[in-house]
Amino acid sequence: MKNIFLTLTFVISVSFYARGDIIPYPSPGTIAPTISLTAATTGDIVGYFYGASAGDTDEVQVCDTTVGPADCSPLEFDNQLSTPGDMVDFLSVSAGDTLVVNLYNQTTHTLLSSDPAISNDGVNHAYVTPYTGVGAPPIDSTIPPGTFIGMEDLEASQGSDFDYNDDQFVFTNVATSVTPEPSMLILCIGLLGLLPVARRRFGF
Repeated sequence: MKNIFLTLTFVISVSFYARGDIIPYPSPGTIAPTISLTAATTGDIVGYFYGASAGDTDEVQVCDTTVGPADCSPLEFDNQLSTPGDMVDFLSVSAGDTLVVNLYNQTTHTLLSSDPAISNDGVNHAYVTPYTGVGAPPIDSTIPPGTFIGMEDLEASQGSDFDYNDDQFVFTNVATSVTPEPSMLILCIGLLGLLPVARRRFGF
């Protein structure tokens, strides 16, 4: 039974590892899964401007929504003026605080967010993935490992392509909560279902 549990743990770990550092967004045209963001430790949330392709003028903020009303940073990183590697100290947080990243499109006057409930259109506008700083251009020594967030700055009704590369950032001190994909859940349930058979066959 121990070996089966080790195998199950290994399969899950490999699956999560394979999801990391996938930049750019691998499924353009589809809405990215919603990922919960929390503060990893007590301290500051620091953001780095990674890049932008948007024609509209956008800015981003980080909000701590643990206790209402939300504690939000000012809007930062004007995407028409910022350059890769620019750094901003957004706000101070406590470990475990719930965070959201909001993008305000100054051109369309639209608020979009990593939390669908905050977005004007009720859709997730943030693609979240780990960033190791290796092999993900632009390679900039000033951008440390952290959490990569690519933002989509248009609603579907505004012609959004949902490629999540309009505005891109890396944040430190941000932890993520990933829900296993349905296929992974099915695999895990299937492996657990083998336990009674293994007990009978091998007598443990």
